[in-house]
Amino acid sequence: MYLSSHEIARSREHALDNLLDLSAAYIDASQRFSELISSNSREAVHHGSRHFAQVGHGQLETMTQFPTTVWLDSAARTSRLLDGALAIIGETHKAMIRNAESQVRMLDEIVFATINRSAKSSPWEAEFALQAMKGTLQSAEQTLRGISEAAIETVTLAENEIHQTTEIIAPSAPAPRRRAASSKKAAA
Repeated sequence: MYLSSHEIARSREHALDNLLDLSAAYIDASQRFSELISSNSREAVHHGSRHFAQVGHGQLETMTQFPTTVWLDSAARTSRLLDGALAIIGETHKAMIRNAESQVRMLDEIVFATINRSAKSSPWEAEFALQAMKGTLQSAEQTLRGISEAAIETVTLAENEIHQTTEIIAPSAPAPRRRAASSKKAAA
């Protein structure tokens, strides 16, 4: 065995910390999904009851615009729900990438320790091969770091594009009603 008991214990502790961090990211994502869906449902009930109350009072203009208003409110809520859900998924994906990179770094530390210990007890001819393995592993670790950064940047760019798209689909502020404004001007 080339690893000391301290290195083994540290690697186990690091793996458990990674699992804990990943579990915390999943729990956070599930809580945020729950909050997002419940707030969207409350908003839908609120808007629906408001529209039905206006229709129940016999407002003719409200009755004729009811299907359009319901559709626009629903599109806006759905757009915000989609935007929020994809933001949660993106942040969780970033956490998974960071967690995987951290775990690979710990495995690399174990391999480096093993290579260093075996280099000390190996003949000098094997030292060159072990140093080559160590150099290859270091370059692979740097490549992994670059890939992780690129993946996180890609997720961030995708989140921004989706956010812009959902803003275009359903703006957060409702469009002004021209009929209501023109009928008020005619009445004045």
